[in-house]
Amino acid sequence: MYHEKKIISAPISNNRLNYEERENKTIVVPSLIEWTIDDVQLSNEIVIEAEVDGKIVAGKWLKHFVFLKNSKVPTWICDNHNHVFAFWYDALSRWYIQRWSRLVHIDQHTDLATPSQIYNDQSTNNNDWRLWEIENYTNTVLTIADFIVPALATGLISEAVMVTGEEREWAGTFIWENNALQKTWNSKLETQNPVIVDIDLDYFSQGFDEGKTLATTKYWIERADIITIATSPLFINQKKALEYLRKLF
Repeated sequence: MYHEKKIISAPISNNRLNYEERENKTIVVPSLIEWTIDDVQLSNEIVIEAEVDGKIVAGKWLKHFVFLKNSKVPTWICDNHNHVFAFWYDALSRWYIQRWSRLVHIDQHTDLATPSQIYNDQSTNNNDWRLWEIENYTNTVLTIADFIVPALATGLISEAVMVTGEEREWAGTFIWENNALQKTWNSKLETQNPVIVDIDLDYFSQGFDEGKTLATTKYWIERADIITIATSPLFINQKKALEYLRKLF
């Protein structure tokens, strides 16, 4: 999975964002390697370009996506958040998680848009789908705002808990029921064991109390079976993002 760097020139996935308004029509998807957190390096290649606050902004990130080797909890790090969908299936194929896992999504945004196409996954075991198909779906259909709904719709995750504020209590919880996204509320999050902890480092760009946000994130990290992390080049300075990444680990 993600063995080679990809160059996307067609208006698909994240490259379709403001495609007509952009002079640059190409983005890069880095390859995935096993690395340590101390070796993470920034790159000058554009991985996303879109309108932010009324102007087109180019986002740049790492030379590679990173699977942290020697980590106590299996951890994947990427730039644009949609790639974690593929990593969740990678974790399923390795038996790190099971179907109907619970997701805790720590982010400035909920990312609960519905994509143009839901991945057709009706399987009951880990051999009924191929990872290359999921990688292709992630890089042709999904964007940074719509990767959670297909995970709910296919039964990969049973519920998605949104942690968008400083505190972990009273977070909104979403499920997929009757072919639609449904919202519930859960006030006893600390008594339940999340399996997937998904962190967008732009969570730390909102001006919240740093101590509270770090404590909230570390609380869930300690309860994770796997962790996925996005650095969101459009929404937080990447040097600042890496500073928070190291503080968390």
